[in-house]
Amino acid sequence: MNVESADIIRLIEQFLKEHNLYKTLDTLQSESGVTLNTVESVDSFKDDIVNGRWDVVLRNVEHANIPHSKLIDLYEQIVIELAELQDIGPARALLRQTEPMEILRNKQPDRYLKLEQLLTRATHQDTNIIHSDKSARESRRLEIAQKLAGEVTTVPPSRLLTLLGQAIKWQHTQGGSGVTKDTSFNLFHGEAPTRSLDSAEDKMPEKLLATVKFPKKQHPNALAFSVKGNYMASGSGDGFIEVWNFMTGKLAADLPYQAEGSLMMMEGAITSLTFSHSGDLICSGAKDGKMKVWKLKSGSSYKKLSAAHRGDVTCVCFSDDDSQVLSGGVDGILRIHGLKSGSMLKEFHGHSASATDAAFVGNMRFVVSTSEDGHVRIWDASTAACLHDIIPGTESGDLIIPSAHKVMVVPGRPDSFIVCIRSLTMYMFSTSGRLEKTFAVSGKVECNEFLAAAVMSKGKYILAVSDKSILYGFDIETGLALETSHKIGDDEIIGMVAHPSLNVAAFFANDRHIPIWTSR
Repeated sequence: MNVESADIIRLIEQFLKEHNLYKTLDTLQSESGVTLNTVESVDSFKDDIVNGRWDVVLRNVEHANIPHSKLIDLYEQIVIELAELQDIGPARALLRQTEPMEILRNKQPDRYLKLEQLLTRATHQDTNIIHSDKSARESRRLEIAQKLAGEVTTVPPSRLLTLLGQAIKWQHTQGGSGVTKDTSFNLFHGEAPTRSLDSAEDKMPEKLLATVKFPKKQHPNALAFSVKGNYMASGSGDGFIEVWNFMTGKLAADLPYQAEGSLMMMEGAITSLTFSHSGDLICSGAKDGKMKVWKLKSGSSYKKLSAAHRGDVTCVCFSDDDSQVLSGGVDGILRIHGLKSGSMLKEFHGHSASATDAAFVGNMRFVVSTSEDGHVRIWDASTAACLHDIIPGTESGDLIIPSAHKVMVVPGRPDSFIVCIRSLTMYMFSTSGRLEKTFAVSGKVECNEFLAAAVMSKGKYILAVSDKSILYGFDIETGLALETSHKIGDDEIIGMVAHPSLNVAAFFANDRHIPIWTSR
């Protein structure tokens, strides 16, 4: 079987086009002389022309190698129709700043001059403009559509990745790659990972595993890891919830709805996110006070909680048995919601400012919450009574109370929890309110406070990120800081999560990136 080199080039060109690498695509087409000229559907392409969806049409032809005469006909028609709509700015830009119109001006100056005159008349709101008759316009569109349809073809999307995937699967059937269904594969080196990220003990994340990149004007507001598979969910300001393969930093294509281009979405910006302990459900909270529970595998809504809080839902947490969801809001109130009924079961009042985090502690006997008011409250989960009100960070007698923004349960210590406040010290308390341990950076450091923290899966280490985006680690048993620290990024980190069973941690800031780190 012989494979034409031109077909290989077209596969690369399709990959470049699908990933918006248009400068590279133009260079490759110019140097190779091989053009792509593909659209997702020829019929849809013709339909876009016939119905005057010019923005879509121009995107499709912009990087295609189409004869100048046919492009001139297309651009001329668009200029005429924009003039009819009195949309002079775009019409003039199309006429004076595009290659087909430049060719028209040089080779057919009279025809070009008529278009300039048309725009002049349109500027003065002259309604006597050519092609104003609807039937003539539709006839011209159809003629152009038929001409251009012969210049483009359609192929299935992502052909290069599909063929590479098929090749890896074939290699696996021959016993040559060590690849299994849930294994990441290093395509560049031609091998599967030589070890698992899982470990019998916690290890400090020290190297970048993958990076998730968001489009411009988008960034994550919340992250969560699933205990199942390689899933990490993110929630962003546009209301979308996306599930990623954290090994690759790409959208999880094994979820059918994402492979088809559908995503979970709420009306308001996502402000909080968590997975159930089973890994099958996702709970999201939004800026408009609404909450929703989703089925991971189908992306469908499992339960809606339309009025969970007044304003931002700042934190969400599943109970140990996944039968309830605990939430906190900017209204300072905590609520427990029954997952089956969708109704509120308990309500906790006491914080004078926004609740920043909350968790079930002590085998669901207690609820612990933190707040911008600087108080850490321990509640009876069954009666909603406040048992202890703690104000950490005031040992020095400072009148300024730092806000408390994170509460963390510790694996293997059901009656203890750790609190992170806006300082360089974290605190471990018992459910009776007794201070058990502190974790602080020793020596002279440039940073001022910890902005995010997470306990690692085995409960040996706690990680904390400072306002200078430095990642520190602490031994929970000794309370001592680990010797090594790492710079996570240039932008100020605003949140982090640790995987529930692997030595993996992910971070997010306002720079549209999610760096995912793992141990060496």
